[in-house]
Amino acid sequence: MNIYEILRKKRMGNSLKPQEIDFMIKGYYKGDIPDYQMASLLTSIAIHGMDEDELFNFTKSMIDTGLVMDFSDIDGVKIDKHSTGGVGDTVSLIVIPILACLGYRVPKLSGRALGHTGGTIDKLESIPNMRTSLNLQEMKNSLKSVGAFICQPLDLAPADKKIYALRDVTANVESIPLIASSIMSKKIAVNSDVIILDVKVGNGAFMREYEDALELARAMLTIAKKFNKISAVLITDMNEPLNKYIGNYLEVMSAIDFLKGNYDNYPKLKKICFSIVNVAKYVLENFEKLKLNEELKELAINQDFTEIQKMIENGETINKFREIIQNQGGDVKVIDDPYHYFNPKVEYSFYSSADGYIYFDTYLIGLAAGELGLSRKSLLDTVDNNAGIILEKRAGEFVKSGELIMKLFARDMQSLENSLGILEKAVKFSNTPIEYKDIYSVILN
Repeated sequence: MNIYEILRKKRMGNSLKPQEIDFMIKGYYKGDIPDYQMASLLTSIAIHGMDEDELFNFTKSMIDTGLVMDFSDIDGVKIDKHSTGGVGDTVSLIVIPILACLGYRVPKLSGRALGHTGGTIDKLESIPNMRTSLNLQEMKNSLKSVGAFICQPLDLAPADKKIYALRDVTANVESIPLIASSIMSKKIAVNSDVIILDVKVGNGAFMREYEDALELARAMLTIAKKFNKISAVLITDMNEPLNKYIGNYLEVMSAIDFLKGNYDNYPKLKKICFSIVNVAKYVLENFEKLKLNEELKELAINQDFTEIQKMIENGETINKFREIIQNQGGDVKVIDDPYHYFNPKVEYSFYSSADGYIYFDTYLIGLAAGELGLSRKSLLDTVDNNAGIILEKRAGEFVKSGELIMKLFARDMQSLENSLGILEKAVKFSNTPIEYKDIYSVILN
């Protein structure tokens, strides 16, 4: 293979052959191709995009550098769920026990906090003694005995990790084809039967515009279809935090509260969690006749939530969450007495400075939560799992000057001061109400 000709070909906007893509990705992963040449390819892709075949082959080549999981010896439909991330995104902690109660097998591989967004693994590790590193046999045992696990990834698509690091330093992170292939390389490697994707859009999401979120959704569905996976994407709002509880242990507490039947205290979280479950059920029950039309999208979004609510109210879902925690070594006392483990060092009440309809810069809310003690500034940093925010107001509510907007929990006074400096810019007021949708659309492949 002639690297120069491959780079020139893509720079001119032409499509690469499967073997050319494979040569570049595997050569770079092995160290045979230097950073500057791979950076040239990534920049050309960011400028010109990739067609459907290139997207498939780029994803496949990254998958081929690592492990592909095999759960075929375990009975039942395997469902994977992924979110593109946001602030207060507690969905996995809630949806996975519900899906497991419905009889599905849920192998959930999650990550740590990234930028302003929280990480499911960090949240789980706030539970005393909770193990988030499982080997493949432990994963299989969990699927058989409990129906689900939530843990850190194994060696899935390792080329993606190296390529992502290069994208990060060469201003190629925002390329939608590269984002889609990065996400889907790991989702396909998990090898579930069904993949449900939650693409966030808004001022607290990586995709700030709906058109970009839609393009990303379609790219990921294209990849899933080419790998013969049943898949659906929900495009959901992140113009305000998804949960009024933001923080590692705070979100565990809210998930427990939700699964105990107090879901109406979390209206936005309820709508999105229940809709994800119903979309998963819908695509499985109707996959032979799915078509991309508005009628099916409406059916997927607006199904009755009665079955889910009944499972929650009779204790099935909280007991399933207890099983998941216990199976991974966590202290199940958190289920019965979650506040016993909540011991914040510094508490602060944040009040409104004006009258008006409140709205948030959700990205800044995420950064402020990180400053309270949730973010790592280096690999050696530890997080304060008790740090975080409880929002007392939702975007669009009218507030008066002096009303309580949020409670803050910090690791120390300096962290609180750092956070307050950001929050002063994150909380804004309008003379007219601002309304956001919870769910913008559902797209099925």
